[in-house]
Amino acid sequence: MINKVLTVLKDRLNLPNGLQDQAGEIAVIGNIAKHEDDTSNLDNKVVITLLSVEEESTMKNTPRYLKFNESENIMERESQPAYLNLYVMIAANKNMYDGALVNISKVIEIFQVNNVLKYNAVSDEENDFIFRIELHSVPFDQLSYIWGLLGGKIMPSVLYKISVVKIVAKQEKTDITLIDEINTKSTVIKPKE
Repeated sequence: MINKVLTVLKDRLNLPNGLQDQAGEIAVIGNIAKHEDDTSNLDNKVVITLLSVEEESTMKNTPRYLKFNESENIMERESQPAYLNLYVMIAANKNMYDGALVNISKVIEIFQVNNVLKYNAVSDEENDFIFRIELHSVPFDQLSYIWGLLGGKIMPSVLYKISVVKIVAKQEKTDITLIDEINTKSTVIKPKE
């Protein structure tokens, strides 16, 4: 699911009115920490990197059991979905600093206009879903710490919070019979003398 969200971002940035140049697509999904690796193919690219995932705590209070057959007094148990917020960095790894600034400006422009994006399912086993992307500000000390973890070389970048991505485990649903009566009668057994 997370890879699908990042792919939607990449595809949106690579549309004809997005980040195109003579070399073709500029936006790629990759680990910006490997930008100096010769095999990473991240030179002169706008790199989309997942930094962090957090659970959306306001969405945790959903029922775990769903009633589906009242006549038989049976409920169906299903796994509770995880609602996630993704923190994504989009960094312009360009040789020319002014080109990197132009690319980051274009990224901000694109996502200011298109802040609600949709994934269109490609098969019957998948579902369409919609997510929201918003600019996320971090203080300078935290930004310095992030770039320190990513290799120390600071480049023009922007951070986004993507909310709410719903991930549901694929498992068989379990039927659970409800308790519909309680036996309160007790029998006293006297010990043999």
